[in-house]
Amino acid sequence: MIRHDASTAGRETAATFYLGAPPHWAATSHVPLMISANPLAGYRSRGDRFPKARCAWAMDSAGFSQLDDHGQYLLGPDEYGGLVYRIMDDFGAPPAFVSIQDWMTEPQITARTGFTVEQHQAFTVDSYLYLTREFPHAPWIPILQGQTLADYLAHCAMYERAGIDLAEAARVGVGSVCRRQGMRDTGLILSALAGRGLRLHGFGIKTQGLRLHGHHLVSADSYAWSIGARRRSERLPSCTHEAADCRNCRAYAMAWRERVLSALAAPKQLGLWP
Repeated sequence: MIRHDASTAGRETAATFYLGAPPHWAATSHVPLMISANPLAGYRSRGDRFPKARCAWAMDSAGFSQLDDHGQYLLGPDEYGGLVYRIMDDFGAPPAFVSIQDWMTEPQITARTGFTVEQHQAFTVDSYLYLTREFPHAPWIPILQGQTLADYLAHCAMYERAGIDLAEAARVGVGSVCRRQGMRDTGLILSALAGRGLRLHGFGIKTQGLRLHGHHLVSADSYAWSIGARRRSERLPSCTHEAADCRNCRAYAMAWRERVLSALAAPKQLGLWP
C-alpha cells in the first residue's frame, strides 16, 4: 500500500509516494516530494539561496532529460557530488535518498548516446562506486537499469562483482520502467528483484504502474500530474494563476495525488488521471 502521509527520512514503515515537484514547494509541503537535480543546479549557477525544506524529500539525477537532450550528463561526477553536498548543507531537511548519475536504457536513450545497454549498466555501476567513495556522506542509492528481466539480473550481477550487496542497501532504484508500466514483463521484473530481498524504489511510476506493481515497491515517485495537465491543457476551475494550464499548479498536483492514492486504496475505481 502506498502511504498518504509524509514520513521521516529513512524511517518509512510502508511504501512512500514522492510527488514530483519544483524545489520551492519543499518549504511548505506536507507530503513527500521528489525534486530534480536540474532546477537545483539552477539555484547553484545563479547563486540563489536554496529554499528550506520542511518535508521528506528525495533527489532525482534528471538523467533521462540530460541523456535525451545532450547524450551525456552536463555535470561531471565531482560537480554533481559537490552539488549534492551543498544541497545537504543548505536545503534544510536532509534528503531521504539521492540518485546517482544512472544511465537509462530505453531505446531512444541508447540511440542518443550511441552506447549499448550493457555499457549504460556499467556506467551506472561506475557512478555508484565513484560517488559513494568520493562523497560518502550523501545517501546515494544504487540503481538498476535494463530492458528485459535478464538485463536487470545481469545488472545485479554486475553490482555483485563490484562488491556491492544490493540486499544490504536501504533502497535500490529501478529505472527504465516508466514507459512500459502496463506490460506484464514489468511486473515480472519487479517481482524478481523484490524476491531477491531488494527494497525497491520505482522511478517515474504512473498510476497504472502503481496499481499493478506497487506492492513490490517500498517507494515510488511521479511527475505525471504536470505532464498530464500540459498535454490535455487542463486547468482547475478554482485556479487564479495566469498560466493557461495547471502544469505548474500546486493545487492541481495535490488534487491529482489524492485521487491517485484514493484509487490505489480502491482498485476498481475508474476514470483515473494518468
